[in-house]
Amino acid sequence: MSLKKLNITIPEENLKIINEFCENEKVNKSALIREAASQYISGIKKMRELEIKNKEMNWAADTMEKLRKKSSGFTGGKSGSEIIREFREKR
Repeated sequence: MSLKKLNITIPEENLKIINEFCENEKVNKSALIREAASQYISGIKKMRELEIKNKEMNWAADTMEKLRKKSSGFTGGKSGSEIIREFREKR
């Protein structure tokens, strides 16, 4: 892996916390910041994937509810689900 230098600006208090952590954990600042950035980005990506999945699941649930409401009014006042169950049982 090719490494590149990066200059960043952070509040003095953050740097103090980073320095103390790195000293206590025997890890260098570059490694800490690489790992933190990697975990942060990974977390954001997972959160976005979950948001998409939730939207898709909500859409599916809404669509199923609309279909359920549409499927009433069959012969004998049965719902579409009841008719399908009866059909399956007869086979």
